[in-house]
Amino acid sequence: MPNQGESTEQTPLWTRDFIRIAAVNFFLFLGFQILLPVLPVYAAKLGGGNTWAGLVVGVYTFSSVLMRPIAGRLLDQKGRKSILLLGLAVFIICTLMYQWTLVIWMLLVLRFIHGFGWGTASTGASTIASDFIPKKRFAEGMGFFGLTGTLAMALGPAIGLAL
Repeated sequence: MPNQGESTEQTPLWTRDFIRIAAVNFFLFLGFQILLPVLPVYAAKLGGGNTWAGLVVGVYTFSSVLMRPIAGRLLDQKGRKSILLLGLAVFIICTLMYQWTLVIWMLLVLRFIHGFGWGTASTGASTIASDFIPKKRFAEGMGFFGLTGTLAMALGPAIGLAL
């Protein structure tokens, strides 16, 4: 709660940098959510059953969890922008490579690598957003930033199934 006489309205939240990182986060989450409903179907098409479909989803989560603390350290040591861009590059390249997976084990390996990109990019985007949000409006800013992921969650699966 602001101190008496302090106005949060004077501290701009919607800066160009904040809007850009929020947009990056929206499209990152959209890419994640588009794939989520179709990957089990794709795993089955490649010859995997329910167990393989579960592994394809699970290995992604596992590698992203492994990557998050490493990404956090790298964001502090190597710089925010370069690590975010590296994570986005891995994420995008892996997304484009799904069409060339010919067998289920290739999909599993690709998902593992893709999780590294997700863990790095999503950690980087959140860290950079927190840098751009004025401290007096931090909770409000993180709420709006988090909304980008929620909007992507609402739209992504439908887009994925339609494609």
